[in-house]
Amino acid sequence: MTLLDSAILGAYFVGILFVGLWFGRKERDTTDFFLGGRRQHWLLAGISIIATEVSALTYIQVPAEAFHGNWSYLQMYFGSFVGRILILFLLLPAFYGGAVTTVYEYLGQRFGPCTRTTAALMFFGSRILGSSIRLLAGSMAVAIVFDWPLWIVIVGSAAIAITYAAAGGIRAILWTDVFQTGIFLGGAIAVIAFVFFTTSGQATDSLAAAYDAGKFKIFLWDWNPNNDKVFWVLFIYTIIHNMAALGCDQDLTQRMLTCRNLREGQKSLLFNAIVGFPIVCLFLFVGIALYIYYQAQPPGALPEEIRNVKDRIFPFFMTHSLPSGLRGLLVTAVFATSMSSLASAVGALSSCAVTDFYRPIRRWLASRASGVLPSEAHFLRAAKIASLLFGVILILVAFAFAGRDKLLWEAFKWPALFFGGMLGVFLLGVTTKTRGHDRINVIAMVTSSIGLVVLKVWQEQTKTVYIAWPWWVVIGTAWTYLCSLTARTRPS
Repeated sequence: MTLLDSAILGAYFVGILFVGLWFGRKERDTTDFFLGGRRQHWLLAGISIIATEVSALTYIQVPAEAFHGNWSYLQMYFGSFVGRILILFLLLPAFYGGAVTTVYEYLGQRFGPCTRTTAALMFFGSRILGSSIRLLAGSMAVAIVFDWPLWIVIVGSAAIAITYAAAGGIRAILWTDVFQTGIFLGGAIAVIAFVFFTTSGQATDSLAAAYDAGKFKIFLWDWNPNNDKVFWVLFIYTIIHNMAALGCDQDLTQRMLTCRNLREGQKSLLFNAIVGFPIVCLFLFVGIALYIYYQAQPPGALPEEIRNVKDRIFPFFMTHSLPSGLRGLLVTAVFATSMSSLASAVGALSSCAVTDFYRPIRRWLASRASGVLPSEAHFLRAAKIASLLFGVILILVAFAFAGRDKLLWEAFKWPALFFGGMLGVFLLGVTTKTRGHDRINVIAMVTSSIGLVVLKVWQEQTKTVYIAWPWWVVIGTAWTYLCSLTARTRPS
């Protein structure tokens, strides 16, 4: 790291703290802290969703997917687009109609407290696992570039994100997301420009060679349902997964709920759905740029032990090929993706803990003792404390996953064990009026996740029966929906 690289990184840390603390100041109550007073612009919310989705995993491993294979990862976009459109018309109207702070409040309104609590606990499980893996991926990349101890990078980057998330709430997260989005998109564009500039005279030929080698191939066709790389399997999976991730996961849905009204919330998600396509293409093209670059280098420029580990290729390129200044920008971009995802998770987990657990418990205690419910200032302090606690938990879980390979697919697999149970009851709520029962919903949701965990462990241990991971969330959703559908809602 040169002085220039260090200066760029230092300027980023100062800038992100300033943006977060400035825009997050003057939080008066939990509505401000969790939802920005419900008066945020739809474009701000839409950009924030992008920043949360583009984690360090996307930044490091999606280019590696294109470098090693082709553009088949793009197949996941098409189903995700359909999933977002379904959220616009099925889930968002229900959330805005109930004027909820968290999406699990809607389940409480529709079915009762048991369904609400169970779904919130499932959110805790899925979000802590997914966000911890994303934190680990970004930290590993930075540790490789700087040759720093991994634990220092994890704790250091997390501490800054937790600071502005706990101090400023959702407004701090929204505005830092805009700042970070510009950085990581600029970094990706800069890499592509650098490769084409340094391979001048060879880039066009290398691009044609990459095309002839099938590097731009998108669609893979196979009727084997256990092939987790083919279009129709991923299309079905991403419809369900994105409905769960953006419609039932407080982390991303919270952005839409900060908007002034339903129409604005829908515009934020539609913007995200449209802009998502060129962004995925951009990161895949970074992988093609890396392929072109190393095709033009002497043999051995990319050691085999690096080439064969996907999460090492891009960091190795940053360390050994980028000039001073540009290296600092790319490392800053990795920090930006990692910190935006972490801060988002901290804010969502905090909102769920206070809104779905702590506030109802204090309300129940006050009613039992004929006491007075604590002031809004008390719950605001509780929200900030919860943000700090969840930040620590995310750091510890990231340590637990250290050493695992293929983190990109791990981030999809583990949350899928919970998403199905959550999405099943949400779909039941918005597609029926007289079906579902609070306690039966809980049984359906819990058995869904337990059954999938058992299936995953059984497959790993016995190697006798195999169901590809994209079907886990589909199975969980169908099981929960159909089980809950058998019961009528108990009259209130």
